[in-house]
Amino acid sequence: MATGHPTQCLHRFTRRILLPVLAFIPVFLATDLHGALLYKNYVVRYDRGWDILCDPYRIRQGDWVLKIFRQKGEIAHDDFREFLGIFQRLNPHVKDVDRIRPGQVVDIPLKKLVQGNLPGQSSGVVTIPFVMISNPKEMIQKHTRSYTIQRGDTVSRLIAQQFGGRYGNTTYRQGLKLFQAVNPHIKDVNRIYAGQKVYMPDPSLREQSWYEALFDDAGNVVERMAGTDEGEAETEAETEAPPPPRQQALAAAPEAAGPPQEATNTGPAAEAASIVGGRLLDKGTYFFPMKQGKDFELDLSRYPMIDLQNGSKVILSTQDRVMNVDLPLIQSYWENVKVVKVPEKATSQEILDAVLTAFSGEATTDQLAFDDGGVAVRVSAKWIRTEASADGRVPRHACITPILSAGEHTHAAIVRYLDRNEIVIKDILTGGSGATRPPLPANASADVDRIDGSSQKALLESFARLMGFHYSPNTSISFPYAGIQVQALSNLLSFGNGREILIDFGDLYGDAVDAIKETGLEILQISVDAAPVEIIARLMETAGMAYTAAPVFYGANRPAEFNTAITVNGILIPSDNGMNRLFVEEQIPELIQVFIQDQGIRLVRIQGSSRG
Repeated sequence: MATGHPTQCLHRFTRRILLPVLAFIPVFLATDLHGALLYKNYVVRYDRGWDILCDPYRIRQGDWVLKIFRQKGEIAHDDFREFLGIFQRLNPHVKDVDRIRPGQVVDIPLKKLVQGNLPGQSSGVVTIPFVMISNPKEMIQKHTRSYTIQRGDTVSRLIAQQFGGRYGNTTYRQGLKLFQAVNPHIKDVNRIYAGQKVYMPDPSLREQSWYEALFDDAGNVVERMAGTDEGEAETEAETEAPPPPRQQALAAAPEAAGPPQEATNTGPAAEAASIVGGRLLDKGTYFFPMKQGKDFELDLSRYPMIDLQNGSKVILSTQDRVMNVDLPLIQSYWENVKVVKVPEKATSQEILDAVLTAFSGEATTDQLAFDDGGVAVRVSAKWIRTEASADGRVPRHACITPILSAGEHTHAAIVRYLDRNEIVIKDILTGGSGATRPPLPANASADVDRIDGSSQKALLESFARLMGFHYSPNTSISFPYAGIQVQALSNLLSFGNGREILIDFGDLYGDAVDAIKETGLEILQISVDAAPVEIIARLMETAGMAYTAAPVFYGANRPAEFNTAITVNGILIPSDNGMNRLFVEEQIPELIQVFIQDQGIRLVRIQGSSRG
């Protein structure tokens, strides 16, 4: 069979497959489309550092996996292996994708989303308009009823009764256009007769979300709306399977022959590729351009290659040569190609070590840090790879750390929180990939107590009440001073452990404080500019009770060397009954609140302070 130029072959492939795929994904921006905007709810699921837009789909009789997948979204089109992996992780109830049954409900991944890309994305459900109606007149017909013309009827009167308004206004004109659209047999609306059957458009049409899209700028009903007919696109996708795309060689290279194919297995090399955000090519031939002479041909079945998102490529070899060429020579010839030597039957951990070590000389870091409201976050990992985000505007960091057990996974709330800050946590369980990160419960939220910090006295009273201490403001005290007994008012705080102290907010002066202390009473003087957290710390210190200022929490149950440390600007007070409390003035990110609560700690927000 004759074949065309490689570029022409690639273009034919793109035209054949891209049209049916795009016909089934939502239209995110619909401007100046003569098409009806229908609205559909999609769900947002979380997978390995990404929000995934998913289409909830109920399997119908006659459905088969490739047919459904081919119709649904850009992930399946761009990277089918990645799509299949995402599908399996989001639908664990589907044990075998080749055995789906009618009635099963699955979430089909459509698109990776940048954080905050869609309204309501953080809630897990988004409503998106999409163009679906291709024949407006057929849709109007579904919202009509038959009517027999009575003596004295006129079309203008019938339209006014159904759509309201006066002759010539917008609602009347639209009603008349709809009437003409569903009654093409009536050539002159001014000539109807008793007994004649007509179709009357139902006023409920005006309540449909796509109603305004039925009319063009001149007010006429549009003939057809934008969008590809679903039946035609499905037939095209099923009847002709396009040839696989040719793998493009390195930048500025001539057309590569092939075709190399992505790995379809889940072996160690494929797992390592997935961890670093790349794809494994292990079938076919990859052609690297040479400055002179014949291109360098790489047999991918002997020397698999990991293709990274930033364009770099890593060739895996068990020897010191690749295709009878020494490794250093290959690496010196193509600057964005690395060659790593791995053991025979290498594990995913060994391959991952080799790949990341190959990039150790690049600008990388093993620690990231930033502040967010009332917390300071420091992320440490064995390897941190930085690449461009999906929108190309901000850097996205992948933090990769091997762990020994499933219990060492980073807490799901911290993983989700960091992902929203363009930091992807990848905890790699050594010795197997069966264990998964514990999921974050749906609609997870934290219960937060609140106390009054609008004044120092209000703070003391509300703090004592919450902690179960006894507080007596304006208590009369008597003490000897200069040979006489002096009466004064102060604030008494009893901690319930036999310890009592007086709290002075600047009412006592001079030697009076020393005289009170000589009676055996402890007195704590609070300066007018003392912040709420400072006041609570001094109270606990004066009472001889334990507390921790600016406590540090770790996102995973593992050594601090490769962990996420979260320092909270507050004071942690433990309790014998297990009710540990963390008092803060500033707003704490919601997902960190969830994490703190899961540590058995009750968060208390001090409201009304300068930072609250």
